Amino acid sequence: MNSPDRTANGFNIRALAVADELPRLRHQVAEYVQRSRAPEPVVERVRLAVSEALTNIIMHAYLGRDPGSMIAEAWCAADHLVLRVSDEGPGLIPRSDSPGLGMGIPIMARNADDFRIANRETTPGTVVSLRFSLR
Repeated sequence: MNSPDRTANGFNIRALAVADELPRLRHQVAEYVQRSRAPEPVVERVRLAVSEALTNIIMHAYLGRDPGSMIAEAWCAADHLVLRVSDEGPGLIPRSDSPGLGMGIPIMARNADDFRIANRETTPGTVVSLRFSLR
């Protein structure tokens, strides 16, 4: 996914990866998307996708260690919105004991127009990148 300049009108928030922070971050991301004049169906798709991405961080990123950061960034570029959710955990590691139903990734992929998940490039952690059309 291209990374346009996000400094002018972008959104960036960091919080401790604990369940109590999830509603606040989800709400703040949705507010940013609404201010960006996204249609309400897009706002709802973003809200669901960011909730799943943040939940995955809380459940998986810091397993067996103290919770670290979860970071949500969003910005508009041309006719789409880009959302990036990341953590500073050890990165993508297979787990045979994974809790949950395993529906988070399919839900994110189904709601976004483009979905990618990868290890962060310059620091440890995972990044989920999602693109939503604003048309």
